Amino acid sequence: MNRRSMIATGAALVLLLGGAGGAYYYVDHKKSSEEAAEKAETDSLKLMEFDSNDVNAIDITTAEGYFKIKQEENGEWTIEDSDYPYKFTPYSYQMNVIASAMSRLKADHKADVKKEDLGKYGLDDPVTVVCHAADKDYTVYVGSSSVTDEFCYVMLPDDDTVYCIDNATGLELSGDIAKLCDPYVLECVDNDIMRFALVHNGEVVYDLSRNEDNTAIWSFNGPVTDVSIDAITVNTILTNMVRIERADFECFTKDEAELAKHGLDDPAYTFTVETSDKTITLEFPEISEDDEKVWCYDADTYELCTISSGNAAFLSGKWQDLTTKQVMSVSFYDAKTLEIDVDGEKHILDIDRENSAYTFDDIDVMSKGNEEAAKDFEYLYASVSEIKHGDFREDIPEKMGEPTCTFTYTLTDGTKRKLELVPIDDSNYWAYTDGRCIGMTVERSAIDGTNGCLSFIEKLNADLGIENK
Repeated sequence: MNRRSMIATGAALVLLLGGAGGAYYYVDHKKSSEEAAEKAETDSLKLMEFDSNDVNAIDITTAEGYFKIKQEENGEWTIEDSDYPYKFTPYSYQMNVIASAMSRLKADHKADVKKEDLGKYGLDDPVTVVCHAADKDYTVYVGSSSVTDEFCYVMLPDDDTVYCIDNATGLELSGDIAKLCDPYVLECVDNDIMRFALVHNGEVVYDLSRNEDNTAIWSFNGPVTDVSIDAITVNTILTNMVRIERADFECFTKDEAELAKHGLDDPAYTFTVETSDKTITLEFPEISEDDEKVWCYDADTYELCTISSGNAAFLSGKWQDLTTKQVMSVSFYDAKTLEIDVDGEKHILDIDRENSAYTFDDIDVMSKGNEEAAKDFEYLYASVSEIKHGDFREDIPEKMGEPTCTFTYTLTDGTKRKLELVPIDDSNYWAYTDGRCIGMTVERSAIDGTNGCLSFIEKLNADLGIENK
């Protein structure tokens, strides 16, 4: 190749390489520009970002009213100001959900909406949500959902763009009263309840109060009194009741016509709960076994809602369900003597704690050195003090019949208590406690069954070498 050809070839290569470099620069620049534009578009869909823990108050303005809700030091939310005609307790969980949703609010895309068409998207009169944080306020205008319920339309202050956010997030931000108000039917904790009562068609079903000096003790105010209450059962019921959530929120109303639609203009049931600082009154219509849900009206807040029929089971409860299972329970440590008279067979148990002595029919049980005898002495006592009752009946005889079983306790303080069993038939007794019958019955097997007192009398006699009668 001569010199001229070499120069020409070199020049061609320079031009070729220069063109390739220019093309590469163009393609790379275009790609970078597209990526930058794509990033800018993605960033523009990030509507707001902040720490939800910094939110100390939330303002919500809807077609129903304005609510200024602040967070207290204990983390609970309370309504500080509102023009809504009804008072309610805000649901703290929902308020935290709103703060969290706002703190990371982003759109899926932008909607092509003309300003004059905002009304079609619910943005001519939107719900306004303002989160007040330490550094600034964050505001969003929430419109309606898309036809497919896939998106919700929102706007930001000083921005004409209509954004499409996830519809579920939009529903959380929409300020729906059903979501804002606390879903629990009883807005209190079980340990704060000092009294609760149920009235059905004017008659007291049960009415109980907690002892102010010893809150573990409950007593009946009606329809009976001086009946032993099973505190564990009562506390379990209350624990379950304060967890009852409404199934559906209907509205807040004082309208008698609206209440009449659901049988609440003249409610069949009234359930009352009292704490140290408030009274809660819930009203219910008559219910049937076929009801899946039961209407419930809070006479204090005017909230109308439903609860599941399962949660309404307490309405069919009876005072008898709250009593102890024992007919007359006297602690072994409170008794000095127990006199037993069963079908004419009489025995006396004497308990001398100071000298650690048990006496059975004048026989010193402990002096025998028989551990089985001491154990069966205690079992015998328990077989009487833990006699369980059966059904409660209403056909109580006007006059007490002749008892065939009598158990008389003398307590360490000298007090006497007596349980008398009067035969109803061959299998059941009426139970009279301290001379009174409230319809409690006892089965014959509680006396002569495997764990009945007659069985332990027989065992104790055998332990002591006494011939059984």
